[in-house]
Amino acid sequence: MGCGQAPLEANGVPSQTLSIKPGRELELTLYTTGPGEYASPPLVSSPAVRFLDVRLGVPNPAGPIQRFRSEAVRPGVAVIVFQHTVQGPTIEDTVNVH
Repeated sequence: MGCGQAPLEANGVPSQTLSIKPGRELELTLYTTGPGEYASPPLVSSPAVRFLDVRLGVPNPAGPIQRFRSEAVRPGVAVIVFQHTVQGPTIEDTVNVH
């Protein structure tokens, strides 16, 4: 994490556009209802963003909560694609690194 700043967090809002500075972390929280989960690692379209890891959130009776962490590496635009393993919904988030 760059400069001691907390990660930029986005929770449960699919297919959004985010802006972040190089060196900052990005944490995207995804919720699932029913069986399955979002596959890890997600697809990242550009080296502007590097996937770090995924962690499970506090258990939810409806389904898993996953926290995907990435780092903004250098200026550019990256699309992060999250694919569900069972239900089929795909989430695409655009990250502008500047």
